[in-house]
Amino acid sequence: MILAIKLALEVNEELQSERLIGETFRITIYMIINKMKALPITGIFAILVSTAFAQTAQQRRNEISHVESSLIPPVRFEGEPTWNIISRMEFYQVPGVSIAVIKDSKVLWSKTYGFADLDSKIPVRSNTLFQVASMSKPVSAYAALREVELGKLESNVDVNLYLKSWKIPKNDWTKGENVTLKNIVSHTAGLTVSGFPGYRITDPIPTAVEVLSGLKPANTPMVYVDKLPGSNFRYSGGGYTVLQQMLVDIEGKDYGSIMEEKVLSPLGMKNSTFAQPLPESKRQFAATAYTMDGKKVEGRYHVYPEQAAAGLWSTAEDYAKFVIDIQRTLNGKSSIVISKKMAEEFTSPYIEPIIGLGVFLEDYNGSSYFCHGGWNEGFSSYFIGNKTSGDGVVILTNTNKPEFINELVRAVALTYQWPNYLAPINKILPLSPQELHDNSGRYRSGKYGVIRVYNQNGKLMSAQNLDKPVELVKVSANTFAMRDRNVNVIFSNDTESGQYELVQILRDKKIYSRNPKVNANDRTPLELILEGNFEDGLKAYQKAKEQDSSNDLLSEGFLNGVGYELLNQHKINQAVDIFKVNTMLYPKSENVYDSLAEAYLKSGQIDSAKENYRKVFEINPKNEKVSKILETL
Repeated sequence: MILAIKLALEVNEELQSERLIGETFRITIYMIINKMKALPITGIFAILVSTAFAQTAQQRRNEISHVESSLIPPVRFEGEPTWNIISRMEFYQVPGVSIAVIKDSKVLWSKTYGFADLDSKIPVRSNTLFQVASMSKPVSAYAALREVELGKLESNVDVNLYLKSWKIPKNDWTKGENVTLKNIVSHTAGLTVSGFPGYRITDPIPTAVEVLSGLKPANTPMVYVDKLPGSNFRYSGGGYTVLQQMLVDIEGKDYGSIMEEKVLSPLGMKNSTFAQPLPESKRQFAATAYTMDGKKVEGRYHVYPEQAAAGLWSTAEDYAKFVIDIQRTLNGKSSIVISKKMAEEFTSPYIEPIIGLGVFLEDYNGSSYFCHGGWNEGFSSYFIGNKTSGDGVVILTNTNKPEFINELVRAVALTYQWPNYLAPINKILPLSPQELHDNSGRYRSGKYGVIRVYNQNGKLMSAQNLDKPVELVKVSANTFAMRDRNVNVIFSNDTESGQYELVQILRDKKIYSRNPKVNANDRTPLELILEGNFEDGLKAYQKAKEQDSSNDLLSEGFLNGVGYELLNQHKINQAVDIFKVNTMLYPKSENVYDSLAEAYLKSGQIDSAKENYRKVFEINPKNEKVSKILETL
């Protein structure tokens, strides 16, 4: 009997280590042993194991079923139903999904749904490879921090000391502050180029140096510093391409081999590779990519020579090994890649509270999470892990519908009761006509933005700049919630100025923004342009840029995004005006003229399009794309 109990306990410990049983099974063991003392040891052992697996298998099925039927929006309201995974895949037109759920820093279960390829009806399997896109960045940062601990790299010195094949161009911005590794991995280096579109498999593929230099066949501009390093956060895939070339120059090896040696192999990530293009032997396992509108990506997927930023292929269960190692290292149970001290730096705020040294950070009433998402052409992904509880999830898809991924993450959080992750359920309260009247109006957002609040058929609606309008749902006196953001809105009078304002409150009760109500004549530069007052709008933009050149709403990238949003809304004349403003604010940028030329083409103004494409060519005579367009025109 002693041997039987010992065997049972050993089985219990092993099963627990795999997250197969809990307290219920320990009680069951006790009862079975006491009732079956006369049975042979082998008989008792067989009964114990079969009972344990039966109970655990049913429990796991129940948990998976709960996840599959509990997809929810960011903000919940009483009486509103949850969704199931199949219906949401159909709603968002998601071809395939791979998920790995993490509990106690172990993979609790993994599962796949849908198709890796719609034409051939090949299902997603556990070994189906997905491009994890920007989730490549944390893995790349992990390798760089490994180099720091090996003494090959210092994290707070000028990275140009380590770069040999290419250097960050010196300019006025780099005179005062150098670009460091910590700046790069935290997106605070002031480096340009936020992301990369990738290349068709039939395209010539540039080297990392050609990408950094903006030389053909690269399809993105050169990478350089255009704001003070270390000043604040701005996402830069270009920065991670600098990191890539730096590691290549330090190690004298190709990037894929470096990552295999530093991270993938040590963590047992056998179904992962940074190889770009994907080797022939692995192509059969690759999922086919589908765009937001459901179209198959030409050649099945794009190639990303920007490996550090976007080049990792993996499976959900394989990538979970990386997430788990972060958790185990933080808790002193692993030092496979980096030390506990370095893992704490990796997952602690650097310069801004939202970002560490390679991962984004979220805090919910003291519960700390690290996370990152990804978006390549036809692939979207996300992972999140709790720093202390060992909870987490990895989700990979072969289309670009991050809203679906977020709903599935919340379903996992709801099922396993992640600490403080989900906001409480709200009760919807009725709106009075007086509230609709008093709260309607325009509110200044920062110096150059505006929030419009208005009554639409008895609902209070809000729209910031060109963002999609959202409903403000009353949940308590003067307090409103939005369905797609965990931010509450309070309308009140400022205690000092007495001015009526719209206050945005985060879940931790911190004030995100205060937005005073403004009169009808107080117009932002963007509003002036959109209302057709081009000259006044241009003057307002020029004056604003002189005073606040670093303001995001005055940046080339923001204005370019506004222009393309207007094109998407088929407001072509307004888009042309915004692009024209951008050319006048940033006359040395080839990109602004390229965008304006594109808008002129859409409006049928061929001569104006030619004129602006020629300006692109004047700035960059090596722009092969524009050269071909001019030939066709």
